[in-house]
Amino acid sequence: MNNNLTVSTLAFNLGTSDKAGSERREVSRGINLPTVMTVKHQPYVDSQTKVPGTRSVVRFDRYVAGSARVLACSAYMVVTTPGDALITGSDVLAVVGHLINTLETGDGKLGLAEEIFVNREQ
Repeated sequence: MNNNLTVSTLAFNLGTSDKAGSERREVSRGINLPTVMTVKHQPYVDSQTKVPGTRSVVRFDRYVAGSARVLACSAYMVVTTPGDALITGSDVLAVVGHLINTLETGDGKLGLAEEIFVNREQ
């Protein structure tokens, strides 16, 4: 496990880590306006196939000074990976890539972040 991580030029330093997961904080905008990264894993069994696997979550909470108080804008991704040797990191990246390409702008990307999260279009 990497204690400290740099994500998009932001340095996330490990605060806590135990069996339940890990939490890292980035405080370049001030100690009261951190961005928090959380990683957790838990076992699961698929209800249809009965194949066991792991459910993993990566979550980012960005604290922002709102009009009346500090608020958190959060995003997280849950990835389930069946416990099968044929499932690889490439499979996970393919699925995550579809999600990212739906939100980002550019060639072959839909750029729907504003429509989905601000305008709440479906």
